[in-house]
Amino acid sequence: MNNNTIKAFHIRKRKEDILKLNTSKLYSWHIPKELRDNPIQKGDIVLVDAAGAQSKVLVMDVFREEFEETNRRYKKVIAVIERAPKQQPVN
Repeated sequence: MNNNTIKAFHIRKRKEDILKLNTSKLYSWHIPKELRDNPIQKGDIVLVDAAGAQSKVLVMDVFREEFEETNRRYKKVIAVIERAPKQQPVN
């Protein structure tokens, strides 16, 4: 089964490689089926619907949530902006 939900922090500012996050609350968004083929992972930056506008967020968690069990609906992820760098194995 594919993951269909992310939890993420809003990005307030970005200067070069430094992100300033709004860490007051962790928000959730739904991953549409068309974005599940290339899975979103922790550390990715994605564009989401948020409060009538689009916003960039930093993904902190990705998981599967069944609507039938939780009865929750979330706004959706629009696109992946930047993938998290791949970590090299330590020898």
